[in-house]
Amino acid sequence: MSGTSASSDNMVFYWIEPIVKGEANWILFTAVCQQGLLMSGLGRGPKDEESYLKELAILVKRYLPGSSIVRDREANLEVIKELREYLGGQRREFAIKLYPLGTEFQLKVWQELTRIPYGETCSYSDIARKVGCSQGQRAVGLANNRNPLGVVVPCHRVIGKKGDLVGYAGGLEIKRMLLELEKQGK
Repeated sequence: MSGTSASSDNMVFYWIEPIVKGEANWILFTAVCQQGLLMSGLGRGPKDEESYLKELAILVKRYLPGSSIVRDREANLEVIKELREYLGGQRREFAIKLYPLGTEFQLKVWQELTRIPYGETCSYSDIARKVGCSQGQRAVGLANNRNPLGVVVPCHRVIGKKGDLVGYAGGLEIKRMLLELEKQGK
């Protein structure tokens, strides 16, 4: 193993990429480490950038202590490419390696989210039932809210029992845009 790759073992590389979708300007936040993508999301501007960086610092401190956080676009290029393809309607599934960091329950919920097909939705109670916690809609909602792999792990596909758009950490405007994008591409 070379000295460069050995030192990258405890490095987290993040990038903030501007994205234009229709008339809206977004920011795409990505963070990768040697094990894969550990954080992604869409936001609106400097306030969201700051929020993502704080969230990344907390995640790294809790699950990857001693790791350095470094701004680096090149390390995030494959993730950026796949997310741009998705947002452009050319990609339905992601091939990038994921490295989700969370509690056992959160990981279980997030795994179930990856099983929701492109262009389809399900309710919080559906997910709760599938993870063996039939009365755990709120717990599922909290796990969704803590999903560090927004868009890639599609928590935007989870809606209220009556079909209403509720609870999306990135904001309902982004949730609506992602669901409409998938509906058009179906």
